[in-house]
Amino acid sequence: MESPRAVVEEFFDRMGDDRRATIDELFHDDAVITLPGASFEGPDAPESFLAYLEPRYEWAAKEFDRWVVDGSTVVSIGRLYGVDTDGEAFGDVRYVDVYEVEGGRIAALDIWNDLAVEGVV
Repeated sequence: MESPRAVVEEFFDRMGDDRRATIDELFHDDAVITLPGASFEGPDAPESFLAYLEPRYEWAAKEFDRWVVDGSTVVSIGRLYGVDTDGEAFGDVRYVDVYEVEGGRIAALDIWNDLAVEGVV
C-alpha cells in the first residue's frame, strides 16, 4: 500500500496533467472536500470539486514549501500561482491543504488559501 504522502503526491500529479478527470480513483466514496466557499461529499465529491474550480481561474499550480506527515494526516503548505479568468497572472498566494488518507485513498481534504484575499476569485 502506498504511503499517505505518496497518495497526496499522486493527487497533485493528476491535477496538473491530462489525468485530472481520474482523481476520483484516489478518493473514498464518502470523502469530504472542503474549501473556501464550498464543501462536497460523497461519491461525486471529486467531480463536483473540479466543476467548482473550473470557472474560477484559467489555471493554477502549487509551489510546495513544506510537507508535514503524521500517520494518516498529510499537510501541504506552499504558494499558488497561475492565471485568473481575466487573463491576469497571480502568484505568491498562500495555501494549506490537509488530507486524511485511509487505506490508500483520500477520506477528507480541507483546503485553505488566500485567493479571495488576493482578489483572484
